[in-house]
Amino acid sequence: MLNRRNIRSKVMQGIFAYQGSHSDNIPKNEKLLFQSFENIYKLYILLLLFLVALRNKAAEEIEIGLKKNFPTPEDLNPNYKFVHNKILNFLAHNNFLMEFKEKNKLNKWEVNKELVDWVWKKIKKSKLYKQYMHSKANSFIEDKEFILDLYKNFIAPEEKLHESFEADDSHWADDIAIANTLVMKTISGLKENSSFQTLPELFKDEQDREFAKELFRKVIQNDEKLNSLIRGRTPNWDFERISQIDKLILKMGLAEFLYFPSIPPTVSMNEYVEIAKEFSTPKSNVFINGVLNKVYKELEKKGEIKKNIRGRIKK
Repeated sequence: MLNRRNIRSKVMQGIFAYQGSHSDNIPKNEKLLFQSFENIYKLYILLLLFLVALRNKAAEEIEIGLKKNFPTPEDLNPNYKFVHNKILNFLAHNNFLMEFKEKNKLNKWEVNKELVDWVWKKIKKSKLYKQYMHSKANSFIEDKEFILDLYKNFIAPEEKLHESFEADDSHWADDIAIANTLVMKTISGLKENSSFQTLPELFKDEQDREFAKELFRKVIQNDEKLNSLIRGRTPNWDFERISQIDKLILKMGLAEFLYFPSIPPTVSMNEYVEIAKEFSTPKSNVFINGVLNKVYKELEKKGEIKKNIRGRIKK
């Protein structure tokens, strides 16, 4: 489910933390890195459960209305369209999701009901919700598109949600964007009549998991060599003046040139230029691109770039 850029970003953060800890215990820090990946998955699950909590809130309001001593006609003839939304029902009756919740004690929305109430009130007042509830259509596609729009407009950007997650785990402030993307990808991928009894694994396959581990180790274990490749190849910048993040991004790109034969150099360069845009200064992406290009050409000329056919350069 995570793409390679997500993996590279988390590995970068893991190496940054390792360097800041002044520890030489690579296995311990590698374990912390993979715990951070697991925490993204928990955040992803919590966001799916938030959708279930909204559905449950809507169902609860209907039940309260039906039990009133003096119910209104609207109370007696409730609109179940939101409660019966096919995407929400897939989630609410998903065994994997509920078992994961119980196993990991993810009862955040039972404890923090006021946050669910806050978002639910905003949703009910919205034009999006009102149009959906008055629509006579009853299709899987309509239900999916509505939940995607609802998520994009009311859940993904909700500051109170962000603050609540950050209070639980400071690292989640960096992970919320990734988790939101994973939720949207999961909902977009649902098909009608899908049993939906399992959720995607965080890593697409074992190769991606191994890539994360190897990238983390190769950068740390070859730190001096990678530093030496950067020194003297940064016009107008002394090595000591380069920001720690930019140095790290450069070293990760160089590590992929040298130690990952199946990854095309252009892919590595493009990925780290984009990561620089997200994590560094406005001009860093141009700087990163220039240095990686320069060092790559030198290494290629010396015959030090050994790529296999998959990496688009024959050995």
